[in-house]
Amino acid sequence: MKKEKPNVLCYLRTQRRVWGLTVKELATLIGFRSASHMSRVEHGKRTPKVEVALACQVIFGIPPSAMFPHVYTLVEDKVMWNICQLHSALEKTTSPSGLRKRELCEAALQRATGDAHPVEGV
Repeated sequence: MKKEKPNVLCYLRTQRRVWGLTVKELATLIGFRSASHMSRVEHGKRTPKVEVALACQVIFGIPPSAMFPHVYTLVEDKVMWNICQLHSALEKTTSPSGLRKRELCEAALQRATGDAHPVEGV
């Protein structure tokens, strides 16, 4: 039987090691005084704050969604559910503001599904 590879929480440790950085050196580059916080982020025990995610992009050139795919997926799922709720609530709207909001929801849904066609009946 083939073992499935577990979901990768983040690629921070991989990138740090590719570039030969110690946890302490990376922590210093990001602005932490201690390496322990950095280690917890690397091992998925702590969700990175936006400043950490952006600092990692500055350092490694990898966007946060690619560096922290597990966090991105969790956020995306929650936000997409909220977008679907708003889209449904605006189903019968005719106001310019409501129509603009529906357009935003539909664009986000298209990006999430990779669908090049407008979303209908969502």
